[in-house]
Amino acid sequence: MPKPQTPAFVFKNIYPWFRYILLFGRKLHQAFMDLQIVFSKRPASSPVLPDAYSAINTSTIDSEIALQCLEGVIPADIEGSLFICQCLGSPEAYMVGDTNIIRIDFDGKEPRLTNRHLWTPAAIARQKLQNTRHCFDFVGFMYLSPGLGMFAYTEGLYLLPDGRLAVTSDVDRPWVIERDSLQAVTPVGRRDEWLPMLTDNAGEVMGSLFAGYNNSHVLYTDHEKGEVFLVNYRLKPNNKEHPVKLIRWDGYHEFETWIVVDENGSEIEIKQSIHELVFTRDYILLADTAFVAGTEMFTPWKNAKLPHKKTVIYTIDRRDLQSGKKTVRSKQVVVDKPCIHLISEYENPNDTITIYMLHTPATNTAELLRSYDRDLNGNLFPKHLTGYGTLPVLDLSSIGKHIIDVTRAEVQASEYISEMPYCWGPYLYTYMGRQIQPYSGQDLFVMFKGFSRDILPKRIFNAYKDVTTRQVPLEEMVSGEGLHHNNSICRITTKDFKIADAYVFPDRVLLYTISTLDSTHTDHSGYVIAGVVTDQKAGDRSSGHEYWIFSASDLAKGPICKLGHETLNNSTLFHATYIPKEIENKLNQKQVSYHVPIREDYPKEELTKWNASVLECFEEVIWAQFDRIDPADKI
Repeated sequence: MPKPQTPAFVFKNIYPWFRYILLFGRKLHQAFMDLQIVFSKRPASSPVLPDAYSAINTSTIDSEIALQCLEGVIPADIEGSLFICQCLGSPEAYMVGDTNIIRIDFDGKEPRLTNRHLWTPAAIARQKLQNTRHCFDFVGFMYLSPGLGMFAYTEGLYLLPDGRLAVTSDVDRPWVIERDSLQAVTPVGRRDEWLPMLTDNAGEVMGSLFAGYNNSHVLYTDHEKGEVFLVNYRLKPNNKEHPVKLIRWDGYHEFETWIVVDENGSEIEIKQSIHELVFTRDYILLADTAFVAGTEMFTPWKNAKLPHKKTVIYTIDRRDLQSGKKTVRSKQVVVDKPCIHLISEYENPNDTITIYMLHTPATNTAELLRSYDRDLNGNLFPKHLTGYGTLPVLDLSSIGKHIIDVTRAEVQASEYISEMPYCWGPYLYTYMGRQIQPYSGQDLFVMFKGFSRDILPKRIFNAYKDVTTRQVPLEEMVSGEGLHHNNSICRITTKDFKIADAYVFPDRVLLYTISTLDSTHTDHSGYVIAGVVTDQKAGDRSSGHEYWIFSASDLAKGPICKLGHETLNNSTLFHATYIPKEIENKLNQKQVSYHVPIREDYPKEELTKWNASVLECFEEVIWAQFDRIDPADKI
C-alpha cells in the first residue's frame, strides 16, 4: 500500500519550524559553553598556525589576476592549467560553505589565476532564501533547511571522459563544470537516479528537494576503457535497508547500476564512509574509510566517533558487471590500520592488487576546533582558528603498501612507512600524470599535516588518548614542550617503498594542498606546487597566501619559486587537477553531450509544495541560470 502523501501545508508551515527542535540542543550547549569562557582572554596568535589563516573567506569573488613571482624564477617549462577546488568556509567550520573554483594557467610567463563561484541549485537557494521561512541554518557539517534539504561542501575535482571536470562531495551529487567558464552546467545523474541518505519520515524532514546523497568524493575516469565508477550508499538505519549501489557511467549516457552483495548474496554494509573509490584493470575497490560524521552535528557535547582500527575493503570484479543483472558480488578483505585515502596500481597481474593507503590512527578527521576549546594548558585558542580542522592525530601515522590476493580475499603482504618528523596526519596524495594516465607505481607525493601539542584541544586529547595500539608514547608527544613537527611533503618511491625526498615547512606556515605539474621537457622530472598561507610573506606584494613551486626531484631544496598577489585570499584548498597543454588540446576535440535539464530535474509541480519563495527562487534565478547552459548545443 503506497504511503499517503504529506499535505503541502506541512512543507510550507510545519517542517520549517523543526529547525528550532533540531537546533535547540546545539544552541543551548553553545550558550552554556560561552558562559564558561566569557571572562577568559584569548591569545591573539598561535605558535603553530599563521595569523593570516581563517576558516572563512568572504573576500574571494569572481576575478582574474596575474600571479606575481615573489621569490625565485617561474619555470619556463610548465604549460597547462591547474584546477583547484576551494571551500570558502563558515565561521565555525573550514569545510562547510560555498565553493570557489580556481584555475591557474601556466605559459612560461606570469601565471594567470581565475576565481569563479560555483553556483549549483542548492548553493543559489541558500543565498536567495536566507530571509525566508526556508532559510538554511548551519548545523555542523552542513547547512539545513528542514523539509527542503541540505547544502554541504565540495572538495573533489576530477577529469571526465568528455574532457570536462566534475566537482564532488561526500554528501551530494557530482556537478559537471566547463574548463573554460568554470561554470556548473549539469549534475551527474538525475535526482531519481540517486539514493538519498535517509528515507521515510526522517528523509522527508531533512528535505527531499536538496537531499543529501552518501557517495565517494572520488570520480576517477578509466581513460583506457572510457568508464567512470561512482558509489551511492545508505548507512544502516535501525535494521532497515542499507543498499550500496555501484554506478558505472560512460560520461555520455544514463547510469548502469548494481547493488553490491557479499559472497552469500546479502547486501554489504558500510559502517563509516566510502571516502575514496579506486579501481584496477579488472577490479573495483570500495574501502570503508575513516571519515566518520554522525549526529554530533546536532549534539556537539558528544565527540565524533573514533574510526575503526582496521579498514574493510570490498573487491568487485569488473567483468561481473553485466547488463540486466541487479546485483554484483564482492569479496571482503581486511587491512590492518584505518585509512582515509588510497590508490591502487592499475595492473593486477595474477589477480593481485598493489594498493597504497594513507593510514590515520587515533583521530577523526571530522573533528573541528570549537570556540570554547582549550589547549592542554587550559588556554583558549585564537579566535581566527575557530573552525580549523584536521587536528593532530594522537599517534604517528603511516603510509601502507599492501599486496592483495583477490582470489583468496586476503592480504599477502604489508609494508609501512612511519617516520618522524614527517608521518603525522597524511592528508592528500598526488603523482605525475594523476587523472591523465593510469597509476603504475609512479613516485607518490604525500602531504602530512604535522603534529604539535600547542594546537591540540584538551577535548580531543581526552576523547582519543586511550588508544590501545601506539607507536609513540603519549608522554613523549604531550609532556613538557612535547613534540612539534610542522607540515611536510614527502616523495615516496614505491618499488623500494621508502621516503626518498622530503621538505618540512617552516613554523607558522600552513600547507593547504599539493599537485604535480608536468614539464614540457621530457628529461625533466616535473614540479610540485603547494598552496600555503604564511605570516612570513615573500615580499610586500604578498598577502600571505602563496603558491610555492618545488622541483619534484629535489623537494629538500625548498621552493624554487613563490607566487602570490596582494589580493589573493585562499581559504581551504582541497583536491586539484593539472592538465598539460598538450592534453588540453586533445580534450578540446571531444564531443560534449551529457546534460540533465534542470527544469525536469526540479519540476514546477513539485516546487509548489513549499512556500512561494522557493518557486520564485527557481523561476527568477535557478532555471534562468541553467537555461543558458546546454552542452548539447555544441555538438
